Amino acid sequence: MSSLRLFISDSCDPWFNLAVEECIFRQMPADQRVLFLWRNNDTVVIGLAQNPWKECNTRKMESDHIKLARRSSGGGAVFQDMGNTNFTFMAGKPEYDKTVSTNIILDGLSRLGISVSASGRNDLVVNSEDGERKISGSAYRETKDRGFHHGTVLINADLSRLADYLNPDPKKLQAKGITSVRSRVTNLAEIVPGIDHEQVCESIKAAFFDYYGETVQEERISPDSLPDLPGFAETFARQSSWDWNFGNAPAFSHLLDTRFKWGGD
Repeated sequence: MSSLRLFISDSCDPWFNLAVEECIFRQMPADQRVLFLWRNNDTVVIGLAQNPWKECNTRKMESDHIKLARRSSGGGAVFQDMGNTNFTFMAGKPEYDKTVSTNIILDGLSRLGISVSASGRNDLVVNSEDGERKISGSAYRETKDRGFHHGTVLINADLSRLADYLNPDPKKLQAKGITSVRSRVTNLAEIVPGIDHEQVCESIKAAFFDYYGETVQEERISPDSLPDLPGFAETFARQSSWDWNFGNAPAFSHLLDTRFKWGGD
């Protein structure tokens, strides 16, 4: 049996896609290397430890029918639409290595004529006339015997909507200003006009196969064509529940953000 598996989701439901990711990760054999490619309809995705009321404009999200989805990895809140492609790489330990998956993404994008580099721990950036611009962010999760690296690729996302649903950290805004926070990101379509989700997926798949020297048949996943994943129904029910997405929020800590001088002047 091949050590590679390639899953492509035809669903744009973030709860469905995150449940698929969770099931594959939990059940994959330790010697498997998995690539999962997917995208979501309008959604705010928050990190495992985030408080949605603090990070998001939940009232506006509700009125605009924007879903909230909590992922199982750390990191910050992001707005996703159909102009954004998601990738997940999974591998068993000790082989799991996020520099490998990062390099596969870099190779995949270079095949489309896009020169991208890794910046810091989580971001991929391109050089523009106005300096570096972020086109991808990542988050990670590890257990004792396996790990995954998942992230986004901005292709032609509506960047003006990022600010509609996320509450920016006032401290960050004071330090950097609203305009600079917004202008740090860009779409690949600004560099290669007409680029789309299918092209990016094909290039990343080719880079994945080339790295491992092996090709496998892709497995398409949708609510009508579920993969053989025991426990999927339960995982999907949890991923789409209010308890997981909202109720899992850490205790409010607004008062802890600033030190108060109790009894002072």
